Amino acid sequence: MISIEATQTFFSGLGIAFCILSFIAVFIPSKTKFGIISLCLGNVPLWSAIVMPKSLAPVMDLFHVNQSANLFVAGCIAGAACLVIWYFVTSKIMVFIRQKFGSDSKDKTEHSESSEVSGNGEDASENKLSDTKSESANPHLFDNLKVNDKE
Repeated sequence: MISIEATQTFFSGLGIAFCILSFIAVFIPSKTKFGIISLCLGNVPLWSAIVMPKSLAPVMDLFHVNQSANLFVAGCIAGAACLVIWYFVTSKIMVFIRQKFGSDSKDKTEHSESSEVSGNGEDASENKLSDTKSESANPHLFDNLKVNDKE
């Protein structure tokens, strides 16, 4: 059976590597959201190393982890590998979501662009201008109002 200290060392290394790489990803403009979510996810192995190392020791025995190895370095390598796997999984999920829900928004924009051309071939922007004029207040509404009339 692997010792509790070895389990804590491995999961601490895993969590630290995951958190440090996630923190670096926060400062990359296109990966900020990924970095923040990954930073939160990286706290799970750190929390596990502190709270439940006794229940994680049999899991490490299941994978035949050698206690004589440098488990901190092995944990850091595992943390980097987990982050790379997490990145590819999230990128594939986001591509799927964009394909699924992005096509609906493209259809809406194409529909709105096709509705801009009126029936007689004129540009609908002129019609929109006249529509906004008809929706605004009547300019002759206050013609009969006499304010400060000195006559």
